[in-house]
Amino acid sequence: MFDKRQVIVVGAGPSGSAAAFYLAKAGVDVLLIDKETWPRDKPCGDGQTAIVEIYKEMGIFEEAKKVGFALHGSRFSGIKEEMTTFDSPPQDEPGGFACPRRIIDDIVRISALNAGVDWMENCEVIEVIRQRNYAKGVRAVYKGKIIELYADAVVLADGGHSTIGRPFGFFNDDPELVFIAARGYFENVNGIEEGVVEEHYPDKIFYPGGYMWIFPEGPKRANVGVFITSKNLENGNRRLEDYFSWWRDNTKYGKERLGEAKLVGEIKGWRLPTSRCVGKVHDNGILAVGDSGNHIQCYSGGGFDTGMKSGRAAAKALVEAIEKDDFSKESLQAYKNYDEQENNFMLKFCSAIRENVCPNPETYETFLGFARKLPNYPYNNQYIAYIAFMTKYLNIDLMEKYGIDLRQMAQRPTMGH
Repeated sequence: MFDKRQVIVVGAGPSGSAAAFYLAKAGVDVLLIDKETWPRDKPCGDGQTAIVEIYKEMGIFEEAKKVGFALHGSRFSGIKEEMTTFDSPPQDEPGGFACPRRIIDDIVRISALNAGVDWMENCEVIEVIRQRNYAKGVRAVYKGKIIELYADAVVLADGGHSTIGRPFGFFNDDPELVFIAARGYFENVNGIEEGVVEEHYPDKIFYPGGYMWIFPEGPKRANVGVFITSKNLENGNRRLEDYFSWWRDNTKYGKERLGEAKLVGEIKGWRLPTSRCVGKVHDNGILAVGDSGNHIQCYSGGGFDTGMKSGRAAAKALVEAIEKDDFSKESLQAYKNYDEQENNFMLKFCSAIRENVCPNPETYETFLGFARKLPNYPYNNQYIAYIAFMTKYLNIDLMEKYGIDLRQMAQRPTMGH
């Protein structure tokens, strides 16, 4: 197991497991390692949208359908607490799911192992080994000892808290773009609808791009969370975990949803490094995918699909690098190019939404009222409403201002987290 590998992937979440899966399917010798014992919990909103294609490619779509709760719509409210709804007509198959990450992440990981990926758990990487300015493996703690694992290339997929990528410039600590989130599972949640996600923006402290969320995961059971920039959290007058009781005690929808609800387990928080577009994601012999490469969009924190797509893009670039036997950052520029093809549209688009749809409570209320007046309401995709508001109401040329080509717009069911 300790022989030199072609690729080592650090972190077995969906991004790392996707990278490992596509590498193994291409015949690459790949080792996937993770510091946890699996299956493991991962604090998250539990939403997975825009991932049907990858789930099918990995052979796990039917299994995801069995364990997940299908999503078909979303609701939003602002400081006036007037609900705006977006719903999808009946579909032959769900466009996304809500499922605890302990379950779905393990399904993704096992798919990688079934593809031929070698696996080590309880192995904590503490440093990337560098030789002549190239990543050549990792130094890790395994069974109480320091070990060194060597490879032609390393994929970092160890999440938004990792500082291992800091020497390579992958770590984002911009307080405007780094969000802090927390979630808890609640029972006896009133007023929710099966398959309908909720986002509530009830106070100015949440703008831009922060909110309280509801992801239904069974009758009157939901994943409830708070999402806020680190800057706003620091400037606020309460702790992250206090937002749950504040929302319950001071707002209409908070009281309805949590007034009689019971917390199951504990509140858990985490860090979400977001970005406005694909940034620095590679260097000599190393690629960063998922949260490690800041693949979270900066409007509402969706990162599950962009992370898995970055893993697929990284695998494609590494297969080409292996064929050329060239792991220089110039050669691995192909990863950034593929990553931009996969993810730049949504990252840029969500940055435009943040800047123009929810920069402040007043503008967001204007958008919600505008959306309720659109033809076919409420059977509209929310992204189409965002486009209409920015292009028709605000008269913004998205291509000219943001480089957003609307021809790339694909129908997306709901926002994922």
